[in-house]
Amino acid sequence: MTGLDDHLDAVVRAGVPGVVALAGGDTGSCEKAAGVADVTTGAPMTPDHRFRIASVTKLFVAALVLQLVDEGALALDDEVGLIAGGVTVRQLLNHTSGLPNYAELDETLAPYRKNLAHRSELTPRKALALAESRPRLFPPGEGWSYSGSNYVALGLLVEETTGAPLREELRRRIVEPLGLGATDLPDASSPPAGMARGYLQPNHPLFPDAGPGLVDVSELELFTWGGGGMVSTARDVARFLGALLGGELLSAGRRAEMLTTVASDWDESDAYGLGIEQVTSLIGVESPCGSAWGHLGFWPGYTTIALASVTGERQVVILANTDLISEVPGVTLAELTWACYCAIVD
Repeated sequence: MTGLDDHLDAVVRAGVPGVVALAGGDTGSCEKAAGVADVTTGAPMTPDHRFRIASVTKLFVAALVLQLVDEGALALDDEVGLIAGGVTVRQLLNHTSGLPNYAELDETLAPYRKNLAHRSELTPRKALALAESRPRLFPPGEGWSYSGSNYVALGLLVEETTGAPLREELRRRIVEPLGLGATDLPDASSPPAGMARGYLQPNHPLFPDAGPGLVDVSELELFTWGGGGMVSTARDVARFLGALLGGELLSAGRRAEMLTTVASDWDESDAYGLGIEQVTSLIGVESPCGSAWGHLGFWPGYTTIALASVTGERQVVILANTDLISEVPGVTLAELTWACYCAIVD
């Protein structure tokens, strides 16, 4: 793609250690990498490196839940017995449940601020109980607030419905049928193999005392599970986006439900469907060719931008091994995203 190398070089010059960009479409795909996967060794970044895709996990879990709806095992407007107060499956999927985000509570973050090597003792049920111990942000269906608690609850609902672990259901229903060989929801016992190392930028808003320079947080194990625990490559994520929006994974009816949005009222997207974002602006940088669909993912040390056209025929996936989403590095990642997406769409 004309100019892609220049955009990649600009991202690295702006302070991102390494970046992978994939742009795919009917006429083929372009996949390139720049910078380093390991600052200490200088090992170059490659398209084969895996990343923590963080909240892009939500799109995988939403697809799995909607498959269960297609099969009649769940209904979108069923109340979820795991949660008090009449919350429905749909409200969990589109963040209108009112559940506070356990991941933003002091009990979750404080141990990491004291020690980045802290290993979370949360489990899905403990995380959900922590969220439910706080007042609801609003009555179900009467507001919108992004919350990882919703997708922890959905993961538990999948396990309750299928009788199998969430990891196995993701593998059986999505990962293996699509041939996503680098994609997994790993456990926290050890870092996944083949990962690019991840780095905090100086003065990180979540961990301001981490250090003056880049801080390697590759071994950091937050509890995110169904809300953000998956690892993957740009190639696998692009394949998944194309299959999901192209109709391989869901019926036409469930796909239409997925794309039915509510106003999201935040900087990351214009509107939110059932596990999917509609995006026309990133870090204040407007798309020159209209909106895209997908999800963004931010984990300490990692950024994922995964977007596609509404038909799934065009995809762009940007992976970076730092999670700064503002200032100059964030702007250059946004410019890279739209350069890849709009050059193909147009």
